Amino acid sequence: MKMTFTFLFLNSIRFKFQLLKRKILNCGAFFISYSRLKPILKGLSEDSTVIDCGANVGDITLLFAKTKAKVFAFEPDPLPYKVLKQRTKDFSNITCYQQAVSTSNGKTKMFFHKERTQLNHEAYSVSSSIIGEKENIDNSHYIKIEIIDLVEFIDSFNSRVALIKMDVEGAEIKILEKIIERETYEKVDLLLVETHETKIPGHDEKVARLKHLLETKNIKNIKLNWI
Repeated sequence: MKMTFTFLFLNSIRFKFQLLKRKILNCGAFFISYSRLKPILKGLSEDSTVIDCGANVGDITLLFAKTKAKVFAFEPDPLPYKVLKQRTKDFSNITCYQQAVSTSNGKTKMFFHKERTQLNHEAYSVSSSIIGEKENIDNSHYIKIEIIDLVEFIDSFNSRVALIKMDVEGAEIKILEKIIERETYEKVDLLLVETHETKIPGHDEKVARLKHLLETKNIKNIKLNWI
């Protein structure tokens, strides 16, 4: 009985430490993002359209919204989406979608972080991904989510899109390839993308090919690894 109590206590301490570590990493990523976004935010106004792909709990979404730009925020994970909706409810210029951006419309699996199976906290939701090979996810812990074709969504606007922020945990490559193939990037002033090649086996080769494609086509408005 004593050994069981000790085990449970130590396990609880471990989970709390892991959660604290995750929160610190998330805060660090946000402040790096904010420092790099500051000059870009100054160029946004009520005439701007912004698409936030992978909005999570809305930290960066709110930065966009405070410029008075029209913000369209996509977050498929129900846990952070609930927080996102609550935090943005007073902003009439934000439209939230509980969907993941992709290259088609439909449904797919979204996998959760390994630690989330023990502690269901939104801090771990930043790692949720539709890429099953991602190293920090649990292949056996997933839900079905809706996906939307990002190219079609961009095409639905009559005016240019000022900014797209895309941080979708490894799904960026295929989306960008379609954006380049359809030349949809010409309708966007700036795309800020995080590519996650360090977290997915073999992903670095795909990123290298993407970088070569951007260079070959002389595409300047797609910025990779912005954080």
